[in-house]
Amino acid sequence: MGFFKNFVKALTNPATLVAAVAAVALAPATGGSSLVLFAKAYVITAASTAALQSFSPKPKLPSFSDFASETQNRTQMIKQPTVARRMIYGETRVSGVLGFAESTEDDKFLHLVILMASHEVNSIGQIYINDVAITLDGNGNCIAPTQYANLIRINKHLGSPSQSADGDLINDSNGKWTDQHKLSGIAYMYARLEFDADSFPNGLPNISAIVQGKKLFDPRTSTTVYSTNPALAIRDYLTDNIYGFGSSSSEIDDTSFTTAANICDENVTLSGGGTEKKYTINGTFESNGSPKQILENLLTSMGGSVIFSNGKFKTKAAKYVAPTVTLDENDLRGSISLQSRRSRRDNYNAVKGIFTSPTNNYVAADYPAFTSTTFQNEDNGEQIFLDLDLPYTTSSPMAQRLAKIALFRNRQQITLDMPCKLKAFQLNVGDTVSITNQRFGFSSKVFEVGEWNIVFENDANGIPVMGVDLVLRELNSAVYDWDAEEKAFQQDNTILPDPFVVTLPTVSVSDELRVLNEEAISVLVVNASSTSARVIDFEVQAKKTTSSDYINLGKSSANLFELINVEDDAIYDVRVRSISRFSKSPFVTNQHQIVGKTAPPQNVTNFSINIINTEAHLSWTPVGDLDLSHYRIRHSRDTSTSATYANSVDLIDKVSRPANTAVVPAMTGTYFIKAVDKLGNDSLDATSSVAIIENIKDLNSVATSTQNPTFSGAKSNVVVIDNKLKLGTSVLFDATAGNFDSTGGLFDGGGGTVASSGTYDFDNYIDVGAVYTSRVTANVTVERIDYGVQFDDATGNFDDREGLFDGDANEFGNTNVELQIATTEDDPSGSPTYTDFRKFFVGDYKARAFKFRAILTTTDSEATPGVSALSVTVDMPDRVIADNDIVSGAGSKAITFNPNFKGLQGVGISAQNLASGDYYVITSKSVSGFTITFYNSSNSAVSRTFDYVAKGFGEIAA
Repeated sequence: MGFFKNFVKALTNPATLVAAVAAVALAPATGGSSLVLFAKAYVITAASTAALQSFSPKPKLPSFSDFASETQNRTQMIKQPTVARRMIYGETRVSGVLGFAESTEDDKFLHLVILMASHEVNSIGQIYINDVAITLDGNGNCIAPTQYANLIRINKHLGSPSQSADGDLINDSNGKWTDQHKLSGIAYMYARLEFDADSFPNGLPNISAIVQGKKLFDPRTSTTVYSTNPALAIRDYLTDNIYGFGSSSSEIDDTSFTTAANICDENVTLSGGGTEKKYTINGTFESNGSPKQILENLLTSMGGSVIFSNGKFKTKAAKYVAPTVTLDENDLRGSISLQSRRSRRDNYNAVKGIFTSPTNNYVAADYPAFTSTTFQNEDNGEQIFLDLDLPYTTSSPMAQRLAKIALFRNRQQITLDMPCKLKAFQLNVGDTVSITNQRFGFSSKVFEVGEWNIVFENDANGIPVMGVDLVLRELNSAVYDWDAEEKAFQQDNTILPDPFVVTLPTVSVSDELRVLNEEAISVLVVNASSTSARVIDFEVQAKKTTSSDYINLGKSSANLFELINVEDDAIYDVRVRSISRFSKSPFVTNQHQIVGKTAPPQNVTNFSINIINTEAHLSWTPVGDLDLSHYRIRHSRDTSTSATYANSVDLIDKVSRPANTAVVPAMTGTYFIKAVDKLGNDSLDATSSVAIIENIKDLNSVATSTQNPTFSGAKSNVVVIDNKLKLGTSVLFDATAGNFDSTGGLFDGGGGTVASSGTYDFDNYIDVGAVYTSRVTANVTVERIDYGVQFDDATGNFDDREGLFDGDANEFGNTNVELQIATTEDDPSGSPTYTDFRKFFVGDYKARAFKFRAILTTTDSEATPGVSALSVTVDMPDRVIADNDIVSGAGSKAITFNPNFKGLQGVGISAQNLASGDYYVITSKSVSGFTITFYNSSNSAVSRTFDYVAKGFGEIAA
């Protein structure tokens, strides 16, 4: 053992230091050999990075039998030739192995020695005979209940190393129990039973007792006293030379154990009033258990961990500790590896399990499950449980606190692999650390150290350097918050029911879409459940309300029943009844209207914009609706919160599934997106993202055409009212027959219906004088104008209108304005040939002249787009031409720009060999070039060498 202790200690020197969580894979061991195995597993754990598992437990299949069987066995008397020894921490109910059994006086008396613990205990309290509590007088004789009065005598022995043999048993036995049978260090009971067939009709009764277990050393007071503090129990297990790890006190970091013990002793307010300790430990284990499993089970009592670092065992109880160390980019040796989410297999949103409670006579039972509707919604409504058994917890509120910690730690899912410099050397497994990293957007974000490894490597110059590799998991103080929100624990009190009265089932009916043969179909789903253990089956039937015969969906013990390919919008009657072994309940009826493909698709989420030059790259999370058809993207120039989907224009009317990206022109304003299903239903709410783009520098305005407010261009099916361009109506206001108010709609809406489309051509073209490449931008401000906003003004069927009931007008997308462009490279004043009109996008166009047209459309006969601003602007970028070492000659030198500028802003000259008094004169400066002449002091033309720079904008296209 000494060799392996030294080996473990050697791991903490600077050349080999490793820190790992002590919940490691250990084989069963006794005595000092446990540390041998710990040392081996310690290295394996560190090398295989299994310490990450300490962050939070993983979901597993329910295993009620293991813990339930153990709790049942601990209260049963056992008769076996060899059994494992038991240790007890805290208070629990136990029986034990029959170490001695003898009958005397012709089987009148039966003498039993029941071995309960392999160490001294603090007390043996309440005695139970077959789960019935009995009362003893001062001599150990049973006085109640009357069934056992004067038939049972029990002597209790606490297991002191110096205890004497039981004197009564020495006197009562036939010499088989002597004064040498002291059972030193073993807590036991001697029970004498007097035979009585009426009192013991089933033969030998089971005897158990409430025991306060081992006394524990407390480093805070340097005393050894009875305690239910988990940190002290774990310290005791680590230092126990017989059943534990056999560590010396010098290998225990008592500072950490003191801190953990103080945390466990903190008082927590209960919802029903009063307080209890934050964490306690109450339970047992046997010596044949795996040290790994024993230690893991002990740690569940305080949601904590044990770490071996720097030659010492340290522990942490579940409580948030603010970090004192901050790491940023300057502390890294290399790049960070980030895992943003755990796999769905390792996710859960609810925690349940079993524990033993004094109120339930220490029988294993479910503690109230801890669930989170927030996390369940994040998991698409599916409830995913973690089975977390708590073998050392006996308080229902405490069990729920531990369950909440396990759940919230699991949902902290960002994991980092960080190669750090030696600043990270001061950290340890379980510590918190602040991480600041601009790339990932972390600003003092708190993480927990899950793994710590020292490494040696060569730098870029081949020089050996030492560093620390960290594995971190995000953490939040809210993980450990508790506001006395626990549910009451229901005791398992038995009241026998009438076997022929069957509990009615609980029924919920829903429908969902599924894909069958590449087609989305609707499925009616019936969920039947019952809290009665006597219900073994459910019978479910369904039919359309208009049908007379029910369809049998089956009889099964399962909860879910389905009817495939039901009719959308139809109403179905569902009836369900419970079935027991003896009878059936009446039917419970329910009614459900199938939503199916008529349901609007989900709202789009995570809609974001990335501006690259003149392009806006849009991305979003794909909508999960099975009947999704496409996405629709619109834009409004408004950047405020008042921007609406209705008052925007289409950019892309169809982005087909499964795409979740699109590229559109980069424009200042608000981008909107909605999902559209195969029936044409839109998402109820548009998702938006605002882009504010700085004006592009080095552009020069060449021409602008503004149509508002007069809109004097050519019109077809459009009118100008209140300085707004709108679609016309089929009946003008003053042409309506009948009374003044007989026309439907609002006053200024005219009569009849709104035209489905109309065009407006700009009043003139824009001519830039020659063929240039120009940047063309537009400003279109539009709003949706609804002439039938009153409920009884809307035409069509009651449920044809978009949205909920009347519909949210801000979410309507049935009006649109599309700007179109046509270009020519010919002189527009002659007989030019223009391209066809096409949809306009902000961008660069090669042309001499431009024509523009606005197309107004609506699919609602009561609504029109209203255009209040409509303009286009042609810009040209800055352009610089330069040349050097030009010889002027003794006369005028003509410089020609090739190609010409659209506009010249200036010319700069730099002469290289001027003599005193020399000067130059520039003439004929234009967009095509200039002439320069150099003169000497006598005003005679001379030859000189010069450079020039010309700046302007526009470039005539070749």
